[in-house]
Amino acid sequence: MVSTVDGLIAVGILAGGALCWFGYRAYALSERLGRQSFIAFTTILGTGCIIAGVSGLAPSLFPVDAVGSSWAQLPFLFWLLATLPWFVFAVQYTGTRTHISPRTLGLLALPYLAIVVDLLLSILDIGGLPLFNVLGSVVFIYIISLSIGGVYLLMQNTYSYGHTAVWQGVALAVVMVGSLMIWNLMGMQANDTVSQAGAYAAGALVAAAGVGTAWQRYDLFDSTPSIGTLGERALTGETDDLMFVVDSEDRLITINETAIETLSVTRSNAHGSPISDVLGQDSEQLRRVETVTVQTTEGVRQYDPQVSRVGDGHDNDIGATLSLRDVTDRNLREQRLAVLNRVLRHNLRNEVDVVKSHAEKLGRDDEAVDPIIDAADNIAALGQQAHRIDRYVSESAEDVTVDLDALVRSALETVDADEADVTVSVETPTSATLTTNRRALVGALESVLDNAVRYADSAVNVTIDARSDGYVVRVSDDGPGIPDSELESLDAGTESPLQHSTGLGLWQLKWAVTTLNGELSFDTTDGTTVEITVPDRVDERAAS
Repeated sequence: MVSTVDGLIAVGILAGGALCWFGYRAYALSERLGRQSFIAFTTILGTGCIIAGVSGLAPSLFPVDAVGSSWAQLPFLFWLLATLPWFVFAVQYTGTRTHISPRTLGLLALPYLAIVVDLLLSILDIGGLPLFNVLGSVVFIYIISLSIGGVYLLMQNTYSYGHTAVWQGVALAVVMVGSLMIWNLMGMQANDTVSQAGAYAAGALVAAAGVGTAWQRYDLFDSTPSIGTLGERALTGETDDLMFVVDSEDRLITINETAIETLSVTRSNAHGSPISDVLGQDSEQLRRVETVTVQTTEGVRQYDPQVSRVGDGHDNDIGATLSLRDVTDRNLREQRLAVLNRVLRHNLRNEVDVVKSHAEKLGRDDEAVDPIIDAADNIAALGQQAHRIDRYVSESAEDVTVDLDALVRSALETVDADEADVTVSVETPTSATLTTNRRALVGALESVLDNAVRYADSAVNVTIDARSDGYVVRVSDDGPGIPDSELESLDAGTESPLQHSTGLGLWQLKWAVTTLNGELSFDTTDGTTVEITVPDRVDERAAS
């Protein structure tokens, strides 16, 4: 008949086998961060449970009593040995360090020699050496620190990054903390065989359950916290921005690789030097300027500086992070577009006036005169439209409170519905006021209404509907609809030989709505219906 002790020991052996099995499953996986150290600590812990259980069932196989120890204390010894691979697993699994050199591993394992010495002294029945007693206490504290350090890394990282469950870290922490408390505390207090077997089995079950839960329930190696740590590192290490960290005295603490390569400085030389020595301005000056000119290995470049203060959680500023984004090409492109825009618009207007004045001298009886004058007027109107677009796209404007109904009716006065023989109806709520960019809104309304009146067969209907965060302006006409090629050009966001629009009207509409932070949609099923969503900027600011 199987005794209670034998049953408990069998449970412990099975739990040890489960730990070894999870180590084998990890061995069957492809290479992952922390995989090898996970195999080591589960195998050591599981093997310890199996050896202890076999010693309890068959003392003659492992006569541990000969050295003054109980078989039930063997799991705790193997726990001590498993702590190093556990710590290495936590470091790699969380991405704190992806590679640990053999030299570092050797240094970490060096204190474990004291355990070997202590065992030899016990076997040789040599005691009473104070030096080894003190050394053993120091090593024990060191091993406990490794265990706690690994637990902290797992808990902190699984808590910090939402893609992993905190309970994943808890389950792994239970493996080391739970088994330690049971084997060390309960095992030491056990004064009979049943209690010893119970403590042994409980510790083995807790360790196996922790590993099993982390593996089966929380996808141990499928969802790891390392991506959070390595991702944050990549944000500063792989970015093209120059990144700096300074202390409260504006002294450089650290610098990313991009800045080192771009500025041709060494980390050691830069460390501790004022940031003004590197960039020519201190952090307060950088905070106030829009761009800063920096001498780099590629010549003089312009950067957009961003300065963010770093606090210690007690309302104390302990330094700042600085990010410099290269805007040289962007500024050059904007400058080139601004110059070309002004020069072309000015020259276009002058040349069109010359064309019209000479065409009018030809006389009205010439059939070529009217087409020339019409074309010149169209070119002049195109230049004026480009100027209007440039004003609300390039220039900043203060948000103001506007009456949407009044703006719609005012925009209708700019289009000649009577001449086009089109009936226009307007349906608006009693009050339709909102805060927005007036210039951009007028541009959007003029564009959509001009297009509707120009291409409608007989009727245009304008409705304004209120919504929780602003208004929807809907303009419908019974015309032929907007060609698919023009809508495809808008969707592509560019003009191409195969996808191009016939003018700036739709682009004016799109850019104006974008400036409003609104939404634009088209329905060409029956005529054309253009829907513009205009958000109320007051609601946006309140939400932010």
